[in-house]
Amino acid sequence: MSGFSIKYPFFIIVACLVIAIVGTVTLVRMPVDLFPPINIPVVVVATFYSGMPPQQIETNITNPFERFFTLASGVDHIESRSLPGVSLIKIYFQPGTNADADLSTVSNLAMADLRRLPPGTLPPVVLKFDASSLPVCLITLKGQGLNETDLQDLGRYTVRNQIANVPGASVPQPFGGRYRQIMVYVDPLKLEANQLSPMDVVRTVNESNLILPAGDVKIGPVDYNLYSNSQAPTGKFINGMPLKTVGQSSVLVGDVGKAVDASAIQTNIVRVDGQASVYLPILKQGGDTNTMAVVDGIKEALRHLVDIPQQLITRVVFDQSLFVKTAIANLLREGSIGLLLTGVMILLFLGSMRATVTVFLSIPLSALAAFLAISAGGGTVNAMVLGGLALAFSRLIDNSVIVLENIFRHLEMGEAAEVAAEKGGQEVALAVLAATITTAIVFFPVVFLYGVSRFLFMALASAVIPSLWASYFVAMTVVPLYCAKLVKKHEADEEVGEHSASPHGWIVKSFNFYFERMVGKYDRTLAASLLKPVNTVVGLAGVSLLSFSLYPFLGVSFFPRTDPGQMVINLKAPSGTRVELTENYVKRVEQIIHQVVPASELQIIVSNIGITTDFSAITPPTPRHTPPSSK
Repeated sequence: MSGFSIKYPFFIIVACLVIAIVGTVTLVRMPVDLFPPINIPVVVVATFYSGMPPQQIETNITNPFERFFTLASGVDHIESRSLPGVSLIKIYFQPGTNADADLSTVSNLAMADLRRLPPGTLPPVVLKFDASSLPVCLITLKGQGLNETDLQDLGRYTVRNQIANVPGASVPQPFGGRYRQIMVYVDPLKLEANQLSPMDVVRTVNESNLILPAGDVKIGPVDYNLYSNSQAPTGKFINGMPLKTVGQSSVLVGDVGKAVDASAIQTNIVRVDGQASVYLPILKQGGDTNTMAVVDGIKEALRHLVDIPQQLITRVVFDQSLFVKTAIANLLREGSIGLLLTGVMILLFLGSMRATVTVFLSIPLSALAAFLAISAGGGTVNAMVLGGLALAFSRLIDNSVIVLENIFRHLEMGEAAEVAAEKGGQEVALAVLAATITTAIVFFPVVFLYGVSRFLFMALASAVIPSLWASYFVAMTVVPLYCAKLVKKHEADEEVGEHSASPHGWIVKSFNFYFERMVGKYDRTLAASLLKPVNTVVGLAGVSLLSFSLYPFLGVSFFPRTDPGQMVINLKAPSGTRVELTENYVKRVEQIIHQVVPASELQIIVSNIGITTDFSAITPPTPRHTPPSSK
């Protein structure tokens, strides 16, 4: 391989340029996310029956659906929640199954079982999720002079519609606020006096609040569509709707009650810094969507909102892209430190600036080749991939250093540059290959993992293994070619011999002096150990056993502890507690937080209280920083 690279230098140069250019473009275009795609399909079935209590929802809707969904193939387990008027069922399928086929199967089963549900049940809503379908950011809405009904309307119909066109973003309905609704409050005594029932009022409002087509008429050159509009423009018009007519007089809605422009019964309250507010969770669509692009697009869309009150304040209070940016910044910093230390090491041992530049080629070319392989496999740039590259950085240069040192040995023996480069690469080719294989084979057990662990650590292995093999080919082709064309002789001896008075030569000479002293001490220690082999083995075994004894004191988790700058507190009141009373409990918790956390360290408090009984119930209300645990 070394001889091939020296014989065909332009081929190797063009190959390196292709990897550098295509790899850079691919890296820029690759999706960026906090975690790798977790292909555990989840299908959510939401069924609505307004006003039905949770016990009846569970008996009449949830349980029949759960039994029927067991007919689907590949089901891992089923979870369900029965809320007032809402049945939520999550069907988790085996990892790696086809998500679209699972969605189609569940949809067919849900529609087939619809006729068994109570009359008046709305058709079920079937949606596809995956294990990583969690909010990537949260948008809070608040403003002085805007009540909860105004905030709910603005969030649902104005803000949500304007940010929903951000590529890759999914914007569910808002949490919190009051849903605007015309409420008709009737007096039971007046109903009884007029021999009416509440259902008479319901039927009258429904039948009198319609838009009906009335045909069309052609007048001149125009064909007019006609319709009969009897919709009530405001709540007060409902008060004039007749319930029944007795003789020459009619009983109106206003005679037995009053229609008010109010709101539906509130079951969910959102508080932002103690003020009643609304927030919108933003989800990322699919596993191939760029988290940073989604969050940046949402922030840009919020800066260009139109048709909103001036006092409305929108704010992104949770931003998952910050963790991705932090991971990338950490990788770049650690990689830069690794490159610097590697350069210092090569410079001290070999005393050659050109040799240092040779090693510097290994890391960027190997990393870009790894990104090409990851992109070809449909992967993303995520914390596991970046962690794998950070782990491999220290290993990527080893192959090049081995080849470079052997080439310099031949140069020191007086051989020509091309001969030294070819021989030096060929002599250590098998050793470098064995070292690469032994490192890569460590990740072979990853193929036996199952569930979430498999997706996480497969991403780690997909970053380490391609970069290792790329470093092998760089060491066996690029390094010999570079030495054959640009390095003519052993520069370290030359610099130390002829320029020992220079700062660089003095540093190298001093380093070699102390290094030789350390090698001498090592030789004496090794000789002493060989004279007492039993004591050496027993001592090393004791240290190993002592290390294993510390294992029970270590925690177990997918990731190390981090400081995300956010704390989640779950507060649960007894079932059936009024949402207003739960809000009082939350207020007391917020007061304790203000007392404990200094004002300089507390940025914002967002509280989500109660439950939702509409489509928002499908959406996870609270973001998480870690992937779901393996079942």
